[in-house]
Amino acid sequence: MNKLIIQLMTTAAMREIEIATLVVSDFISANGELNELFIIDAERAYNGRERPVLFSHDGLKQSLEQYIMLLKAEQVLTSPLDSYLGLCPTALFIVNPDTFQPFGIQKRGTKAGGAVNYAPYTLNRYVDKLIANAELSEIGINRKSLTRLYVIEAYKSDISIKDICLTSGLSVDTIMKVLAMDLSQYSPLVQWWEKREQAKEARINRMKKVRQWTFRD
Repeated sequence: MNKLIIQLMTTAAMREIEIATLVVSDFISANGELNELFIIDAERAYNGRERPVLFSHDGLKQSLEQYIMLLKAEQVLTSPLDSYLGLCPTALFIVNPDTFQPFGIQKRGTKAGGAVNYAPYTLNRYVDKLIANAELSEIGINRKSLTRLYVIEAYKSDISIKDICLTSGLSVDTIMKVLAMDLSQYSPLVQWWEKREQAKEARINRMKKVRQWTFRD
């Protein structure tokens, strides 16, 4: 679940306020198919401008499938209907793994004109904790670094700057500044995730060996 939150930021360029307001139907269609693309509306977009969001990264798709299976197994966000894979389409999709309650958004005050302003304080603190626990904050990595990592990895994957602008909501100038930065700052972040994947694969292999030994005649 922690991995999914980070992947939404690093492979789909989503911001905290956007992740906190995602609903089930953003990911799952009524017939149960998973969406690889959806348009985040201006009301929920971090900069007030709608844009396409891609869920096409293989690792992200795998994490989404595992997350949906977990929600169903724990009877979280479920619906008595078969549509939307048995989940409530209007329910906030991302939940706190400690409480299985949506992170949601919290009142931040009022805007000019009296409209209520909201912020994802709970999710912000949670992501900060993930970064700190990985000892990445000690080398200057923060939540904004995750968006910068998206830009860098997208560019290295031969995605055009124009398309990176479209999917990230960033300006060309901002993207060019990110690409001009010393990329060595992000090496520890990449290495950390690679080590996590290697450790996960090793655990799975150990479990397979235990299972083979346990059930072998």
